[in-house]
Amino acid sequence: MEQKVSIIVPVYNVEKYLKRCVDSLIEQSYKNLEIILVDDGSKDNSFSICKEYESKDSRVRIFHKENEGLGLTRNYGIEKSTGEYITFVDSDDYLTLDAVETMVEKAAVTNADVVVANMFYKDKEMKVMMEERLYEGDDIKNIIINHMMGDCGKKKDAFSYTATAKLFKKELFIKNNLRFPSERKLIWEDLAFSMDVYPKCEKVYIFHKAIYYYCFNEGSLTHTYKPNKLNLVMELYHYMGKKIQILNLPIEAQYRLDTNFIGHIRTCIKLEVFYKDKNSYGTAIKNIRKICSRKDVQTLIRSYPRDSFNKLQYIYNFAMEHMWINAVYFLTWLQNKKKKIE
Repeated sequence: MEQKVSIIVPVYNVEKYLKRCVDSLIEQSYKNLEIILVDDGSKDNSFSICKEYESKDSRVRIFHKENEGLGLTRNYGIEKSTGEYITFVDSDDYLTLDAVETMVEKAAVTNADVVVANMFYKDKEMKVMMEERLYEGDDIKNIIINHMMGDCGKKKDAFSYTATAKLFKKELFIKNNLRFPSERKLIWEDLAFSMDVYPKCEKVYIFHKAIYYYCFNEGSLTHTYKPNKLNLVMELYHYMGKKIQILNLPIEAQYRLDTNFIGHIRTCIKLEVFYKDKNSYGTAIKNIRKICSRKDVQTLIRSYPRDSFNKLQYIYNFAMEHMWINAVYFLTWLQNKKKKIE
């Protein structure tokens, strides 16, 4: 008897992408599924589309609730799920048609608490830069959770902490009362969630097969402008620093975290420059000055090893450290011209 898999899909104002997502779920080669669509107070036609699928396929279960955000909507889906395994799919993304089957096969053979697969982004495979194998015991802490903190300087070897492209034993959630925090409190709720999940795992399998299509959506939470975004970013940075100490992670973990969050600080500055026309040039300069002058931002920049930066990064951080705000603005503007904020 095949074990049931619950696919939890939070839905919020995604009428443009929703059918592509749900079609990829109902057409899975693995058939023992329940597809839980949780509408988080959508204001477009998303809920009506969910109702259409419910009438076509008995495996589709839909729920509607007041808007609370992605993390709490996933929690609602967890409460409603009846499968032995859970996987999460964002409603603007989609799966390969053998995604569930291949993950369940690996879980069955290895008895892993979590199976971690690869993603596609812009038709390119984003590989988990760690050896494909079963990780147990101290390897989960010293390798997986350590790499979850971010890249090691110039090395691109971070572990993807997203909840998507992974298969979880539901037993993990039940035994440990695991739930997502609200992203309105911790901006990247997946990272905080992962820091609770992986220490509770006995076995994690890294699977070098891409099964998930992550799609860039400019309207998503990740890419929208928030005047207080830097406050939220640094609050999570300090939260993660405490977690590193509590879990007694390797010294390298803090170095990786610093690498990661220097990048997030730059993204906050990129957003200020990107939205200059909407918010005004003067507002962008004022907000960049606030970002650069923060004591914790200055401490992070000054304590970070200089040899970890390339030449352009070194100049950029030197300008931030010495409060050359116009130079920071100009360098960011050049970067924004070359590449969208992604």
